[in-house]
Amino acid sequence: MINFRKLFVLPKEEDEEFTFQEIEEGIYFRGHNLWLLVISMGIACVGLNINSSAAVIGAMLISPLMGPIVGMAFGLSTGNRRLIRLGIINWVLMIVVAMCSSALYFFVSPFHSETSQLESFKTATIFDCFLALLGGLAWFLGIVRKEAVKVIAGVAVSTACIPPLCTAGFGIANGNWEYFWGGFYFYLINCFFIGVGTWILSIFLGYQRYYRIKDRSHNRKISGFISLLSIVILFPSILLTKKKWEKEKLKERAENYIKNIKENHSELAIISYEAFKENDQDFLKITLLNDSVTISKKRLDAHNELVKDIHLIWQYSPGVRSSENPEMQKLQSQITALKEEIDRIKSQNKIK
Repeated sequence: MINFRKLFVLPKEEDEEFTFQEIEEGIYFRGHNLWLLVISMGIACVGLNINSSAAVIGAMLISPLMGPIVGMAFGLSTGNRRLIRLGIINWVLMIVVAMCSSALYFFVSPFHSETSQLESFKTATIFDCFLALLGGLAWFLGIVRKEAVKVIAGVAVSTACIPPLCTAGFGIANGNWEYFWGGFYFYLINCFFIGVGTWILSIFLGYQRYYRIKDRSHNRKISGFISLLSIVILFPSILLTKKKWEKEKLKERAENYIKNIKENHSELAIISYEAFKENDQDFLKITLLNDSVTISKKRLDAHNELVKDIHLIWQYSPGVRSSENPEMQKLQSQITALKEEIDRIKSQNKIK
C-alpha cells in the first residue's frame, strides 16, 4: 500500500548549517560571478539585438543572478538581518553592472530595431508572476538537495531575469522609456516572486526555527507586509494581462473578418491588414491591390455590412494607379472579369 505521507514529504538532504552557508556564499557578487554576469548580459544583448532565441537561452544558462535574491528572502524568513543587508547590497550592485553592460552594448550597436525578442520581454503579465513564484520554489528545492538537481533548478529560475534587464538597457541606450520601464518591471516582478517562493518554502521546511525563536506576531506582520506588497506589484501586471488579452482578441476578430470578406467578396485583392484600437474603438485597416478604377470607394463602403463591431478603413496600395500603370490596370480588369465569370458560373450551377 502506498504511503502518501512519504510520497509527498520534502526531506532535507543537506545539513541546515550547510544550506545556510551555501546561501550566504551565493549572495556575494564579485570575481567569477561578476564577470559571468557581464558575459551573459553581452550574449543576451546580442541575441535580443539580432532576434536569436538560441543566444538568449545560452545567456540564461550561465547567468549568476539568483544568489542575492534568495539570500534576502532566506534572511527575511529566518530573521537574519546580516543576510538581508548583504542581499540588498549585492542585488543593487548586480542591477547596476547589468544595466551598464546592456546599455553600453545597445549604445554602440549599429542595430536599433525593436525585435520580436525585445518585444516579448517588454510586457509582463500575471502568468510571468506565477512562473517566477514557481521558479523560487524550484530553486530552493534545489538548494536542499544534491548538486545535479540544484543546477537544473538554478538554470530554470535564471531564465526569467537576464532578458528583461537587457530590454531595460535597450530602452536606456535608445531613449525608449516604454522599453526601459517595461523591461525593468518585468525583472522586478520576477525577483520579487522568486523571493516570495524562497520565503514560503524556507518557512514550510522548518528552517525558521533553527535561527530564531518562533514569533507568531512577527510572522503575521511579515506575512501581511509581503501579501500587501504582492498585491501592489501584481496590479500593473493584471492591467497588462487585460490589455494583452484584448489585443489578442482584436487580432483574432480581425483575422475572422478578413476571412469572411475574402469568402464573400472574392473580387477584393487584400494584400495586408492591421487591427488597432484608438479612443476605445476598434479599427481594421485593409490595404487592397485593387485601385479606384476597378474597386470604387462607394463599392467598398457597401462591404462594411459584413462587420458590425469594428470600423473598417479601406485604402488602395500605394503606387498602384491605373493612370500611372496602364499594364496593371489591364491585368486587374482581366482578373476582375475572370472572377465575375467564375461567380456567374457558380450561381448557374446552384440554380440547376
